[in-house]
Amino acid sequence: MIDYKAFALSLFLVCSIVWTGGAPIALAAPPPPPPPPLQADGAGAELAKGKTLLRRGKAGEALVHLEKALALYHQGKQPRGEAAAHDLLGELYERQGRYDIALEHFKKAHEIFSGKATEVSASKLVASAVVANFDLYHANLMLAKVGHMLYRQGDIPAAQSAFGQMKVAKPDTSTFGKAKKVGGLFGSISSIASGGVSPSDALGAASTIKQRFEIYHQTIIYATHEIGMGRIAYHNNQLDAARKHFENALAATKGDLPFIGNLGQSRRFRTAARTSLADVLLRQSRYADAVKLYQEAAKGAKDDARLDLAWPAQRGWGLARWKMAAQEKDAKKADKVREDALVAYREALNTIEKFRQGSLRADESRTSFLATTKDVFDEAADAFASMALLLSAPATAATTSGAPLEGKALEYAAEAFRVVEQGRARSLLDLLAETGANVTEGVPEPLLKRKEKNLDEQEDIAGQLTGVTLTGEPPSKPVDELEKELDRLQNEHESIENEIRAASPRYDALTSMKPRTLAEVQQGVLDDATALVEYALGEERSYLWVATRGGVSLHKLAPRATIEKMVLDLREKLVAPTQVAPGDYAKAAHALYRELLAPAAPAIGERRVLVVADGALNYIPFEALTTTADGADYSTLAYLIKTNDIVYAPSASVVAAIRQ
Repeated sequence: MIDYKAFALSLFLVCSIVWTGGAPIALAAPPPPPPPPLQADGAGAELAKGKTLLRRGKAGEALVHLEKALALYHQGKQPRGEAAAHDLLGELYERQGRYDIALEHFKKAHEIFSGKATEVSASKLVASAVVANFDLYHANLMLAKVGHMLYRQGDIPAAQSAFGQMKVAKPDTSTFGKAKKVGGLFGSISSIASGGVSPSDALGAASTIKQRFEIYHQTIIYATHEIGMGRIAYHNNQLDAARKHFENALAATKGDLPFIGNLGQSRRFRTAARTSLADVLLRQSRYADAVKLYQEAAKGAKDDARLDLAWPAQRGWGLARWKMAAQEKDAKKADKVREDALVAYREALNTIEKFRQGSLRADESRTSFLATTKDVFDEAADAFASMALLLSAPATAATTSGAPLEGKALEYAAEAFRVVEQGRARSLLDLLAETGANVTEGVPEPLLKRKEKNLDEQEDIAGQLTGVTLTGEPPSKPVDELEKELDRLQNEHESIENEIRAASPRYDALTSMKPRTLAEVQQGVLDDATALVEYALGEERSYLWVATRGGVSLHKLAPRATIEKMVLDLREKLVAPTQVAPGDYAKAAHALYRELLAPAAPAIGERRVLVVADGALNYIPFEALTTTADGADYSTLAYLIKTNDIVYAPSASVVAAIRQ
């Protein structure tokens, strides 16, 4: 038997953690003095600390330092520092899903940079022009972030306006293939420093580095704009316009382009454009063409060793194949196509787990894809559950009689359950990291220091490549050298992660939190007197798993929106400012019982019920549902609590972890 008093205490403790080009420069002139260190007033140090904490997933601690940096920069009248702080604060709130607050910070950062990004006359020094170009890049970058936040909030017209304000032009790289090489592709700074290159060549090399950073940033901004405008057109079902924007992004980042084609951000946008073009084909019901393009995008991402780029294409591949199966008239062929779709979903889920366990690169800018990993889990769970119901015998048995599943139907239902649990386990791990839970306890200190140093170096290079710079000047190293160094550090980071996992089984277990299978839950969580009911709400349909030690059944429920409306109706009666008639309450409570628990009633009987809710279902007391709509007064209503004890958990795997 489960000690539910101890279990409840342990669960409470876990939940309390979880929810809680101008005139030449005279060579004889002395070099300009370096700008005063921003750390002198503490602002730079606070900004750096806040950025590091944010990248480590410690948003609460990061917020304190970033807000302090913002105040110090404001007091010191250092607007570029203010903008950098606003940018990081925007990222912090975006990660928390608080898009309204993130939007305000990105807007303020844009205001600062757009005020500085003014026209520079040809008579001004090259250095001034370079700073203006960088501020223009930053202003455009902030506009893109503003547009992204507005899109996330569902304000499509405003998002379109933000992207439309970006000042973009298609980059022209045609001259780079013909440019004279100075000390290598970009000119060797080390050779210049050692006297191996003449002063005129040195000036040319430095100029080349700046020019290439300009074209690099132009490419990022142009592709960001085209992808953003394309997704807005796609949302508005303007498919011809969407396709044109995606094609523009693809053309600007082609692999055969001189200089820019093989750089990391070009590869990102190239894959994003291919995936987005496949999305257009998918909406046009051109499924075979969509599959081909999704496969190309996934292959390109794998060839580039960019797992973060692969999963959206793999997910699209699965969705396209699933839709193809619905059009297939031959039953055997349809089953084969569905199996192919499930293979693609499995690959997408495996890819997500790999990069979420430590291979996420530091140069991950705001995703070019509007899909989230949650979409993959939701779609995959729906596909596996649908297969289970298709194979159940008869097809309606699992949704009417509650008969236990067997054979392949049970296998698919179990895999759908595992996908749902995997998504919840991963979300729990992320939340534990966000709240500062010490998952590194027991890891050798030298390994942790190596890892932190590696991540700091990655963040520094990523910031030089695509982030906000406090000086407004480009880095002294060429773009390709920085990207190669970033690749080296990433490979080194994966090696360190492997060493840590080998040295600390606890760390490995926590960071690769594996969901329990249905069989493991049946044997390790449930007893003869307990039944599990686990829900997954979906856009088109929802699902209920009912498990006891003796069997498993799967039930299809109403779509998320329908269930949410029923939940709202009950909650309004629970918190109504005036007296609600018992009959009205019983009607709403029984309607939810009928939808959520009546299909499971034969298996539940009078057992204790372990509820793993989803979405809006987390905000209703299952105890207060009524098994009938009868009752003259509140004391006589047939509350579920009268026949069944109810306990709750964020996931079945969490219960198993607590018991372990």
